[in-house]
Order: sequence, then C-alpha cells, then structure tokens
Amino acid sequence: LVLQSTTEQQQPLTVAAAMQSGMEESIYALIPQPVAQPSKPAMYHSKHAGNQAPTFSTFGLAGTSKPGYNNIIGGNGVDPAGYGKHSYKKGHATFGKEGNAIPPTDIQKKGSGKGGGAVHLAAEVAPFSYNEAKKPPVPTLQQCAQEDKDKPKKDTKNFITSNAVENILAVPKRDPDPIDWTAKPNYGKVPPYLRKIKKEINDEYEYIRTMQQTQEDQGPEGLRQLEEGERLELIDQLKSKWDEVNATYQRSSVLSLASLDTIGKVKRKEKYEAQLAQIERDIEKLSKPVVYVANDE
Repeated sequence: LVLQSTTEQQQPLTVAAAMQSGMEESIYALIPQPVAQPSKPAMYHSKHAGNQAPTFSTFGLAGTSKPGYNNIIGGNGVDPAGYGKHSYKKGHATFGKEGNAIPPTDIQKKGSGKGGGAVHLAAEVAPFSYNEAKKPPVPTLQQCAQEDKDKPKKDTKNFITSNAVENILAVPKRDPDPIDWTAKPNYGKVPPYLRKIKKEINDEYEYIRTMQQTQEDQGPEGLRQLEEGERLELIDQLKSKWDEVNATYQRSSVLSLASLDTIGKVKRKEKYEAQLAQIERDIEKLSKPVVYVANDE
C-alpha cells in the first residue's frame, strides 16, 4: 500500500476530485454545480445571393432564348454578354394568383350534386343509379332450407345388385348364322366393274395402234414410201454399178501396195474403194422393207 503524506490527508477534497476518485458517495456531490452554457456560433450567411440559380442550372428555362442551362460561369451569376436575350419571369406562372384558393367549407359535398362529371345537369335529370345492374340479394337461411326441401330426393338404387340381377335373368345372345359366300349368284365370276375397266383399256390400246398405223401409212411429211418394184429395181441397178466399178478396180494397176509409186495411183485406189463402199451402203438401205424417199411432186 502507498501511504499519503499528513498534509495531503488534511486537505479537503473538492467535488471534481471526489468524482474523479471514483467515490460512490460524497457530501460534496450533493451540492449542485453551475452548468457552463456552450457558446452559440454565429449564423451562417452565404456569400451568394438567395435568388441566384445554381451553376449550369436547367430550372425555369422554358420559353427563353437560353440554350438549356443558366449561370454558366457561377460566382456572382452574371452571364457573359449576349447570353440570352430575355429571362423566364412570368407572374403567377406556377402557384397561381394570390387569394384564389377555395375555402374547404365551399367544396361540393357528397350527395349534393345531380350527377358525375364536369357537365352541369338539368334539374329534371334524375341522378344515376345502379338498380338495373345490381345482383340479386343473397337468399336467407329459411329460403335455402325451403329449396333443399323442394329438391327431388336422391335415388338410393344399388346399381351393383341391379346390374347383377339383370345379367342373371337376361337371355343369352346367339351368334349370327355363318354366311355361305359360295352360295352367292356371282361367286367365281369376274365382277362387272373389272370387265368394264378391261374393255376401256383395250379400246385405248386399239385407238393408239390405229393412230400409229395411220401415221405409218401416210409416212413422214414431204416423203413418200418407195414401191416394192421400184425398190427392187434400184437394188439391181446398184448391184450392176458395183460390178462395173469393181471390174474397173480389178483391171487397174493399183491393187498391190508395191505398184502405188505415184500420187495419182493412190488417189485412184482411194476413189474406187470409196465408190464401192458407198454403193454397198445404198444397197443396205434399200434392202429394208419400208423405204421413204423425198416427194418430187
């Protein structure tokens, strides 16, 4: 323990010291002490005017010549020269004129008008009512009980027992007699509709063959069919011509390859062979049963 000196123990304690020492009870704490009042700071006053718009403000520019904002440079609110030709200052533009408010006692009360809307109705016009569109009233308990009594009673029939009795007493159903399809009068015969279809198909084929035969008889346009005698005569003449050319070709000195020592002999050999080949092709064409030639008429 730390012992205090005699002089310190003899000095009386003040209220603040007693409170700081943590004493729970002290006679000094019973004396009310004056409370120091805090000093009130001076009221703040802005250096800017109260009617000055904020910097780059867009409020209240409708109907002016300004480009959508006000007080560009800030500070004292003086815009540069030539900025806006007139300002937006209109009397009673937003809140109306002074003294135009309607007293609350003069408003229209419920049930005092002739009808809804802003149009004044004549005196003889009756007020609107919903009598025609109203739903019917809710039935009372007595009415509901009476409706229950008037309803027909439910059938207490036991359908399971009833169906069982009906099936027991019912007469068994007989299967229908089998049909003897071979006893039909047209059994094993071709149906009439098939004979009709086959006849139509044969008629179409016959018509097509007739048209083809007619076209063959007439021949192509501008040509005529060579008669049989004329065709045989031409074949005989071509054969005689072939014999003459072949005999000349055999008598000439162009048969062997060794004798083809000049250009003239080569050309004569090629000429004879070409004539013989052409005559053979003509004979082959005229040997067909039907030959068409150009019509000279």
